Amino acid sequence: MKILQEYTWDAIRRNKKSSAAIMVAIYLMTTMMSCLCGFFYTMWTDNIQMTKRESGNWHGELFDATYGRELEQIENFESVSEVMIKGPWQVLKVSDEEKRPYLITRGADQEYWDSMAEQYSIIEGSVPEKAGEIALSKQYFSSHPEVKIGDTLTLPSGERRNGTEKIDANVARVDGETFFQTGTETYKVVGKLDVVSESVVPGYIGIHYLDRKTIKPDDQITVYLRFQNIRETYRELPKIAAALGWEKDEYGEYNLRYNTDLLIKYGVISENQRSMLAEGSMGVFISMAGVMMALVVALFVLVIHNAFALSANERLSQLGIFSGIGASPRQIRKSILFEGFLLSVIPVPLGIFSGWGLDSLAMSLINEVNQSDRVANPVVLTFGLPAILPALILALLTVWLSARIPAKKIAKLMPVEAIFAAADSLKVRRRKRKPLYAVLFGTEGELAANAIDARRKSYRTATSALVISFLLLFGFQYIVTVQEAAAKIYEFDSEKFWHVQVWFQDGKLPSPEVTERLDAVEGVKHSLYYNGLACATWQEEDKASEETEKYMGGFEKIASSGKYSTFERDGKYRIAATVIGMDDENFRSYCEAQGIDPEPYFSDPELAVFYNQTEDPFHGTRKRPILREFLELQEGEEILFTEKNVDGIDGDHEFSLKVGAVAEQLPPLEMEPSHFTLIAVAPLSHVFAQAEQCSETRRSSGTRVKGYYLTDDTDGISYQTISRVADEIEEIMEETYGLGDYDMTDSATKRNLNEESSRVMNLIVGFLSGMLAVIGIANVWASITGNLCQRKREFAMLRSVGLTPKQLRKMLWLEGIFLGLRPLLFSLPFQAVFLGVYLHFQEVSLIEYLPYAPYGLVIGYTALILLTVSGAYIVGERKIQKESIMEGVKDDTF
Repeated sequence: MKILQEYTWDAIRRNKKSSAAIMVAIYLMTTMMSCLCGFFYTMWTDNIQMTKRESGNWHGELFDATYGRELEQIENFESVSEVMIKGPWQVLKVSDEEKRPYLITRGADQEYWDSMAEQYSIIEGSVPEKAGEIALSKQYFSSHPEVKIGDTLTLPSGERRNGTEKIDANVARVDGETFFQTGTETYKVVGKLDVVSESVVPGYIGIHYLDRKTIKPDDQITVYLRFQNIRETYRELPKIAAALGWEKDEYGEYNLRYNTDLLIKYGVISENQRSMLAEGSMGVFISMAGVMMALVVALFVLVIHNAFALSANERLSQLGIFSGIGASPRQIRKSILFEGFLLSVIPVPLGIFSGWGLDSLAMSLINEVNQSDRVANPVVLTFGLPAILPALILALLTVWLSARIPAKKIAKLMPVEAIFAAADSLKVRRRKRKPLYAVLFGTEGELAANAIDARRKSYRTATSALVISFLLLFGFQYIVTVQEAAAKIYEFDSEKFWHVQVWFQDGKLPSPEVTERLDAVEGVKHSLYYNGLACATWQEEDKASEETEKYMGGFEKIASSGKYSTFERDGKYRIAATVIGMDDENFRSYCEAQGIDPEPYFSDPELAVFYNQTEDPFHGTRKRPILREFLELQEGEEILFTEKNVDGIDGDHEFSLKVGAVAEQLPPLEMEPSHFTLIAVAPLSHVFAQAEQCSETRRSSGTRVKGYYLTDDTDGISYQTISRVADEIEEIMEETYGLGDYDMTDSATKRNLNEESSRVMNLIVGFLSGMLAVIGIANVWASITGNLCQRKREFAMLRSVGLTPKQLRKMLWLEGIFLGLRPLLFSLPFQAVFLGVYLHFQEVSLIEYLPYAPYGLVIGYTALILLTVSGAYIVGERKIQKESIMEGVKDDTF
């Protein structure tokens, strides 16, 4: 074995060009592997960091009532790693002002401040770090400009009361409520929070430091958890709820909350999410991505295998002689593998370093494009062991596979076979007449076609590698462009309904004076105001329509599927419902468009227009939804609604609505009702009055009014006009409502954000596409030059029988064209299958996809591959022309 190792060393030194070719191939492969691994790892870690910044570093929350006496039991669970606590609410009296007379604050312990998103909300000062320190909302500082960071506040503490009844600290204002003082609290102001609150809750927001030792047994607290093993979150959190004696809801679930965004980025998904992935297009996307990664590895194996096969074939007769004098097949195999190891020592580390350099360049470009839109810190390249190890393992595995294929093949040959195989490898198959090529391209074309046909086996690797090169880049582009097409095709076009949208959040109906000012803003063509009250109605099975029974199995099948909100109890079914209130003018227009007389609905608060259709999820698709009549409704009948659409709602307010008419269309609102949801529409004032009678949770959402404003788009949408209108509307809202009592957005801002995101995404896609293109080009060059190296004697023979330099050049050029087009044609069926499968699962037709197809890239990359093939042949041709015929006949290697 020592002799074979010495021979391998000597062969590497003597065959510098073939060794250099292998090292270059390994270097390029390692660079690309390293770059891809580093890039994806950085994107993953940055995504996780952004999620932690936005929603906090926690795994699960005990969302039901939890008390201080249960804290020790929770902390002692073996699976729990960290516990983050928010303490009981506290009410402090700050002034006698009507809007916000209170400071409503809550304590957070050190682990909470270290882990949760509130630490990033501090825009001035610092987070509270010890007892007696507090951070206040920016609203407080705006209303109390005399208060500065570093000041000490001593305020009365106590309870909000309605008569003698205690009111929860953080609920909406109750008419006639009073403050009952129980003591005083002193806090040092250390930070300003970038948060605002609606004046419907009459207080400013504050968060103070919580010392765990001060938690009392009966204190109601909120507990967030991190587990030792994040993958056990969906199993361990319900166990804790069960140990605390909690009861399950009507759906058989505990009242728990999960940090789904963070968990899913760690690959932790629940059973429901897993079934959705299996049923939806995301599972197909993951499968396609897996196929793409497999193709990358396969391509690199082929590229490096081609170089190793060339080296092994050059040493075939010598290896046969060694086999004849006693070297075992295993030793011969190890000799070739040893060559692969030696030739990897330098290029693998260099390739990893080069990959790091490419990633650094990519991150700097992404940060440059992303700097105006990103609220967090710039993307930081995290090129550590998690990026290096996969790249290193994949690189070494690829080298091993590439060397093992020819090693295994040669090791199986008998000594005599190996010696004679070396000579036979220089022979080509007998040429056949190809008159068509001769007519079209002359003698040179026939020679080129015969050369490819005669060396079909030796070109098989190059052809396969080229096919994979096409599939890699085009497959990646198909995934990206089909996703883009699906997003555009199924995008909910909000600009049909609004250009500027405003939320009125003070818990009151917008006054006519305010709406008139908003409607009078120059550029506003149309406005609409509405609210929505989520509720439910209990119905028996016979209330299902004939279509619901026939096509969807009735309420029983819908409820038993467990996928929808429909729920059965004691023979009745709870049906989700939404009652929509529209301003008088738009309600009147909606009714008239449906052929309904609107006037009776203004005088009778129990009368409503019902929309009684639902999508059939059992037979319809996203592309072709099927609407079915939902309930058996008769004009004039009364439907009883309850605010308790889930058992967790505290209130039990009920109200009845009479079916005045059944509409065929939904109101012109940006809404997509959930499956099996009954919709009722009435004047805004009537629905608002019902919302005011609901419990806190339902009242808070039901009294939030939305305003839609459309600008004149007769000559096309003017985003400049939209921005101006939005600015004027914001001035009016700031003047009349103030910070926290309204929110708004506009399509111009939304468009700018989308364009920023698109630029970043295009940069990422372009970077990955460039990587795949470089991989393909490197593969082409290595494959072509490797094959030309073995044909020196063939070219010398052709020159010896009179083939001129010009004819040789034309022959090689045509051979390059034929060889470049053949893999493209071979890849077309695979491309068609790949694209067809993905289009099918995304429910996008070929006609719909064509405007998004990457024509330029397909044509450009095909031309680039052909140019690369031609370039490789031109370089080879020049080397051939420089050498004498005698040298070519004598030695068949460059």
